[in-house]
Amino acid sequence: MDSFFKFFAARHKLANLFTIAVLFLGLYALSYIQRDRRPHVDFGQMTVTTRYPGASSEDVELNVTNKIEEQLKGVRGIEDVISFSMENVSTIQVNLDPNASDPNEIKLEIREAVGRVTDLPEEVDELPLVKDIKSSITPVLEIGITGDMPYREKRIIIDRLQKQLEELPGVSTVEKYGYRAREIKIEVKSSALEDYQISLGEIIAAIQGQNIRATAGTFESYTSEKSVVTLAQFRDPFEVGDVIIRSTFEGLHVKVKDLAIIRDDFDDERVISRVNALPAMSLLVSKKENADIIRTVDAVKKLISREQENFPELIGVNYANDASDRVRSRMDVVLSNAVMGFILVILVLTAFLQFRTALWVALSIPVTLLGVIFLLPMFNELLSSIALAAMVLVLGIIIDDAIVISENIHRHREMGKSPLEAATDGIKEVFAPVVTTILTTALAFIPMFFISGRIGKFIYVIPLVVCLALLVSLIEVTIALPAHIRGGLGRNKHKQASSAGRTWFLPIQRLFKFMIYYVLKVRYAFVLLFVLLLAFSVRHVIKNMDFVLFPSGSADELSVQVEMPIGTPLQVTSEKTAQVEHLIDSLLGKDLVSSITRVGRGGDFAGVEVENMAQIALLLSPTTERDRTGVDIVKELRQKGRDIPGISKITYSVKSVGMALAGKPISLRVVGSDDTMRRALADSIVTIMTAIDGIKDVDRDDKLGKEQIEIVANREKLARADLTIADIGQNIRIAYDGQIVTSVRYGEEDVDFRVSLQAKARKSLDYLSQLLIPNKKGRLIPLGEVTNFKTGPGPTNFYHYNGERAVTISASVDQEITSPMAATKSILGKIDLDKDWVGMRIRTGGESKESSSSMIDLLVALGLAVIGIYFLLILLFDSFSQPLMVLLAIPFGLIGVIGAFVLHDQVPSFVAMLGVIGLAGVVVNDSLVLVNHINRLKEKGNKLNILQIVIEGTTDRLRPILITTFTTVASLLPLAYGIGGSDEMMTPMALALGYGLLFATFLTLGLVPSFYLIGQDVSKLFKR
Repeated sequence: MDSFFKFFAARHKLANLFTIAVLFLGLYALSYIQRDRRPHVDFGQMTVTTRYPGASSEDVELNVTNKIEEQLKGVRGIEDVISFSMENVSTIQVNLDPNASDPNEIKLEIREAVGRVTDLPEEVDELPLVKDIKSSITPVLEIGITGDMPYREKRIIIDRLQKQLEELPGVSTVEKYGYRAREIKIEVKSSALEDYQISLGEIIAAIQGQNIRATAGTFESYTSEKSVVTLAQFRDPFEVGDVIIRSTFEGLHVKVKDLAIIRDDFDDERVISRVNALPAMSLLVSKKENADIIRTVDAVKKLISREQENFPELIGVNYANDASDRVRSRMDVVLSNAVMGFILVILVLTAFLQFRTALWVALSIPVTLLGVIFLLPMFNELLSSIALAAMVLVLGIIIDDAIVISENIHRHREMGKSPLEAATDGIKEVFAPVVTTILTTALAFIPMFFISGRIGKFIYVIPLVVCLALLVSLIEVTIALPAHIRGGLGRNKHKQASSAGRTWFLPIQRLFKFMIYYVLKVRYAFVLLFVLLLAFSVRHVIKNMDFVLFPSGSADELSVQVEMPIGTPLQVTSEKTAQVEHLIDSLLGKDLVSSITRVGRGGDFAGVEVENMAQIALLLSPTTERDRTGVDIVKELRQKGRDIPGISKITYSVKSVGMALAGKPISLRVVGSDDTMRRALADSIVTIMTAIDGIKDVDRDDKLGKEQIEIVANREKLARADLTIADIGQNIRIAYDGQIVTSVRYGEEDVDFRVSLQAKARKSLDYLSQLLIPNKKGRLIPLGEVTNFKTGPGPTNFYHYNGERAVTISASVDQEITSPMAATKSILGKIDLDKDWVGMRIRTGGESKESSSSMIDLLVALGLAVIGIYFLLILLFDSFSQPLMVLLAIPFGLIGVIGAFVLHDQVPSFVAMLGVIGLAGVVVNDSLVLVNHINRLKEKGNKLNILQIVIEGTTDRLRPILITTFTTVASLLPLAYGIGGSDEMMTPMALALGYGLLFATFLTLGLVPSFYLIGQDVSKLFKR
């Protein structure tokens, strides 16, 4: 190995070339690497949406949902199936087994299973829509077109913008909100039906028979060949009024316009959209899977800016939910912290060594980070917020090895060796422990590759980034760093020794040598003190701290759901929601970046249309730019929102990363076929949850439906009138919901022709009783003659879990009082299913379920890491006991982490645990280098006793240990306090690693030497 190290240490130009090449390749990769908010993860979810116009929730359940679920039962690899049946719509969510070997094959089988359902009702005129849910196809920007101008003109602008946006290279889909399709409404006068004795079915048949375009073949002649086309389409929509329904030989005609009012209009408004509290028609832009989020959003905004110059003066443009801003913010956080870390490393190393060495060591930060950025695309990974968080995590780790090598080279130079000898011997002496430290750090993270479920897929990039960074760092400190440092060591041995030694540190070193002597003299008491401190810290965690998946304090997204009384019209819901929006604007002020409101949407299933509900999505400014956390804002909104009268409930949610991955903090699903018992158990759970301090916004999905008019048929009268219940149902659906009878393409749009009763007739119960139903002989029978009417609450929406009816109760938690796991455990502890609720089952879900499984996976990963590191250390030390001394430092390092959490009012979280794993790697690194150095001194066989050898070895390692600690902590603590920008993924991790390492320094310098001597004492005891 001597010739290998000497070869590279002697070639300064090769080292410069390597460093420049890595920097260039990394900067080049930045120009094309894909950036996104989150890693592209296949969540293993599919949705099946089926529209059944005019059907009640019970009809949807029986005739659509049940049939599809029956076919899905035969598909293997499905974890669970959750369905929702409401008026007009069936939505089924299929969750695949997270550990399935071939998800794509399962998805194909799901599509085939849905395709096998061929007996859906005739009114289901569109095939079920099967959609694959992936993180890569989430929306990136919403564009609101606002302004007081005619709807028809604004619609033209929206259509033009949609086409132009869809042509942009990075854009996948563009959805329109606040947009109503053009529709020709044929509203039949009920009085005309009676006067002419014509049924709705007769009118529909006449229109369908007159609007035809068909090819009848080819007409051939000697000179040419022509197609024969039957063409009778309505070139003008109002031509439908001239369709003859009945005629006589005397020339009398009954036309559509004699019976109906024809309007060139738009379909009914079902969802009202507002952007930044302004009424808007909006375009929701989603990017392609492989498109860069920042470049795509910039291209969209550039196009809109160019087109805006041609807009009328009344038209305005508002942007909302710009996902690229958050990616930019996270990249700025990493960049600013890397720059600060670079500067701090230079300052610290200059104080201990010299400026030129400090510069080359600090340069390992950009070299490693840019090297990782260059390598990431080779593993089909992108630059996501999770990858950036991993880079911050590894930022302090990667410079440790560079510091150890550079400090040791300087130490050999101080011995009087030439620059080349010092560089060669310096790296050769610590190369084995340095490689071991890199491998131990890698082993600390490698088990994370095997964490199961959606969380495992989500954080897969973290161990990948760490391993790549360690690889680049190893190559850099082996090939380039010794040559860089050698060039700055100078030729005059004595002058260099004086400057490199930094004589100001010698008194500190002497003081430490004096102190460590007395510490090691009372080593058993010293170790006992730390054991008691560790026991106290662990006890505090068990009694007073709860694990959460992701802390919500630094989240920048909020969700507000407004619920009005059942049956509230859409416009009334909109007016009350506007009051909530005004409250939000007055309370948040500059803290609010943008908002998106959907009036007429609500519930846990996306896209569900409910007139009495509204959803508001809020995007907050970055944490560093506001004094309040998202949790604080929610508390204020919850308190002030009680003053708005007429609203049944307002539910608030802080949308952290955990909610995006796992759902609501608490989610309990009551499953059972007994409707009465299921509701009673759900009532009991709601009562229990309401009484537990810290649980907020309790909600359930089995709410009563809106008031309905039940038509009770008299079967005897039906028989005498020669009618069936099917006749009644079909005619009522046509009259009130309307029926699309035909469509014509005008320009680039297919325009439907809808036949229904006129609006005033549809709103009156009196008209319902007079509705004429044709029997088999063509005679028109008033509905009131064969039925009775009863008014009452409508059926609830129906939820299924794996094909069985279920009720889901969900809630959020105040993390300052409790955690999802603790709250769920408390709720379940008060319910005895076997005794009081026989036949019922409770399935946990949401963040509480994911927190439990993730904590177990992390503990298993940490256990595997410790075992792997132990085996590796056995190879280095050729001993079974000495690796234990090094590993014992890991649990004691938790004292600093727990203390930091207590001081900063933080809770143990998933991302904080990642910092603990990183801390384990750093603590082990410093400890094993120290033990290895003591072993080297011991092997030299000098006349010093074991106590003096340990003191000498620990004193020798004081400077590099302090340097690594100060540089790592200096690069992490600015992030922990948001000095260089804050991020919900990075802050807890930086806090755990920074303070844990700061405390671990005392472990390395005090506990590890104590363990070493205690080991020697035990060894002597057994030798007697």
